[in-house]
Amino acid sequence: MSHLLEPYLAHLPTSLRALPWRGLPLDGKLLLFERSSGLNILLEGQETAALRQTAPRTLLIAVTNHCNLSCPFCYRDQSSASTWNFDDLLGFCQAADRWGVLEVAFGGGEPLLFPRWAAFIEALYTTTKLAINFTTNGSLLRPAFLQRVGPKLGQIRLSLYDDNDYRSTLKLLRAAPVRYGVNWLITPQALAHAEATLADLLAHGVQDFLLLRYKGPDRHLNLDQTQSAELAAFVRQAHAALGSQISLKVGSCWGSTLDGVPRLFDHHDCGAGVAFLSITSDKQVKPCSFHHWTAPFQTFEDVRRIWQDLRDQPQPAYLAGCARRPAQITLQIYNS
Repeated sequence: MSHLLEPYLAHLPTSLRALPWRGLPLDGKLLLFERSSGLNILLEGQETAALRQTAPRTLLIAVTNHCNLSCPFCYRDQSSASTWNFDDLLGFCQAADRWGVLEVAFGGGEPLLFPRWAAFIEALYTTTKLAINFTTNGSLLRPAFLQRVGPKLGQIRLSLYDDNDYRSTLKLLRAAPVRYGVNWLITPQALAHAEATLADLLAHGVQDFLLLRYKGPDRHLNLDQTQSAELAAFVRQAHAALGSQISLKVGSCWGSTLDGVPRLFDHHDCGAGVAFLSITSDKQVKPCSFHHWTAPFQTFEDVRRIWQDLRDQPQPAYLAGCARRPAQITLQIYNS
């Protein structure tokens, strides 16, 4: 792809042209990505008008369904099998790299329970150009692991829970050669202490925040309209006070519920099944991790065909917390 990018690189500042860019064609745009720095550049103009998206940007892969915690709000189906092994997963990700996917983001379950996890990260880094990220509860992270694989990672996302001693994990991450950020689930209880939590996280060196919406049947964990307005005000105030000092992001599942929140891009859709694709621990495809619709696959070509159908027919998840609007379409049914 590098030689195909050359005409577009002429539009970049001279200092950036020599970076090892990867390009992902989008509809009428071109996304440039450099995995070592995490730098993204979106090009749009007459030169990109004829481009069409050829692959999702990111694959979200549940490497295992096993976890060492039992959080009551966890969305995953705990009955799902964990069928990935080292070689299968590596081959799958290598095929994704050849397809044009830019990043993989691993979850679960707890990725650190996957056998030979550090060796897998090293093998994936050396055999592909993918940026490698994973989300963890942090309780199994160790300094030796972070020293070994930290420079090969795009980012570690640390989930914040009341019972996972995240402050100790943040101290560990802060001392390691790794980029990291926090995934902060905003429930009514969390919202009530948001200012104090933000101050505490800042004191622990956190600079990257992702505010997540609860998706699931427990109404007590969803924000009502008044609480959504309170969260929007909190985000606006934090942005006004801290500005470019931190990366403050809201999950795409919030949709348009957070009025007046400043956004870098005005996306009208979450991108599930188009910009990203979820792969389960038992080798099925989903538009996103929370979606009810699944399709089993046997080969990577199956995954590509499923993505094309999802791209043409986006659908919302049938659970509280999904902001995507329904479309009058029917998804094709795949049989294993």
